[in-house]
Amino acid sequence: MQPDLYQVLGVDRGASPEALKKAFRKQALRFHPDRNPDDAQAERRFKEVTYAYSILSDPAKKVQYDRFGRVFSEGRSQGPWGVSDEVDLGEMVGQVFKDLFRGRRQKAAKRRRDLRYTVTITLAEAAVGTTKTIEFERPEGDSRVREKLAVKVPAGVDTGQKLKVSGKGGTGTRGTGDLYVVVNVSEHSFFKRRAADVFCDLPLSYSQAMLGGEVTVPTLHGPAVIRLPAGTQPGSVLTLKGKGLRRLSGPQAGRPGDQYVCVVLDMPSSVSDAAADLLQRLDGELGVARTPLREAFEQALRPAEESG
Repeated sequence: MQPDLYQVLGVDRGASPEALKKAFRKQALRFHPDRNPDDAQAERRFKEVTYAYSILSDPAKKVQYDRFGRVFSEGRSQGPWGVSDEVDLGEMVGQVFKDLFRGRRQKAAKRRRDLRYTVTITLAEAAVGTTKTIEFERPEGDSRVREKLAVKVPAGVDTGQKLKVSGKGGTGTRGTGDLYVVVNVSEHSFFKRRAADVFCDLPLSYSQAMLGGEVTVPTLHGPAVIRLPAGTQPGSVLTLKGKGLRRLSGPQAGRPGDQYVCVVLDMPSSVSDAAADLLQRLDGELGVARTPLREAFEQALRPAEESG
């Protein structure tokens, strides 16, 4: 006994063509082999709902089924459950899905579609601006067109910001969408960025920190010279005005940020015996000089020594 095709799809006998289509799409997606690998029962159910829809969506076959409870071809009954094996279910599945989703593809072809493309630039390129050539495919009706485009990236751009290229999206009967180029700024090995400002460390030798003088510092805009006062302490932060990145928005749009340089005492991991001897003699000389920090340190030690 053949199952009732309306029950297979889960609809009433008076269901409209749109209701049949909706019911089939729901069940076909549920039992599709791609979603149920190695599941023989799901595969069978998928074929059953496909066959049911192929009959009930065809006006002539639907009339036969409603009247006789089955469909005849060349005088013989056909169907997937213990009847004629002449029905090619594979071919039927392909045809039904083609007919079912053709409308969706046609609607998608009519819509204008915006496209998205990600481009990666260096921090140095973000500081001065650059032009990047991109290649991408965009839909044009039912076909795809390969495009090659030069995109100007403004100075000051940051990760996540989008550059709009009008008229370079997908094309349909309702117009052409836009292309949005999303910028990704890669991290730098030396500079650290925070919004429009740039931060870096300045390695100094002991003598440079002690004696001061002019030091050349790298920036994203080329080398800059700063003057260090004698006795510069590690951890001191020096500011290079206008050596950051340009602000693209906000109340200070167009104005550059600053570069902040943190002084770091760059000590070698080992020295020669001769250098060690010189350092010990130098330490003896410098120990004579009293500083507020040294005096506070020694004062803090005295109670501990006295109590001991």
